Amino acid sequence: MDENLYKLNLDYLIVAQSLIFSESEQKAMFCLGLTTEAVSLLRKMPLEQLKSLARSDCLTFVPRFNSHKWSKFLNAQKTEVPDVIDSRAIELLMLLSTHSAES
Repeated sequence: MDENLYKLNLDYLIVAQSLIFSESEQKAMFCLGLTTEAVSLLRKMPLEQLKSLARSDCLTFVPRFNSHKWSKFLNAQKTEVPDVIDSRAIELLMLLSTHSAES
């Protein structure tokens, strides 16, 4: 099990559950992409079940990317140093490579 992936999954699940418990189900659904079924399940899950789910070998959620923000990220201004542009592109590729395809 990848420890970073575990932490990412667990953080996501805890944030989702925190929003649900704070009476912000609509915010959890909108911001995190949760379905009503997921909200219902997460509301009932104890921490140990969240940890077990977080241990899966893939993301427990699907990131949603704003195309406008990606465009700004990729189209760095001409005044930037090439090394800075290269490092930003590498960061983007790393983010995209960790994106798990939906089955």
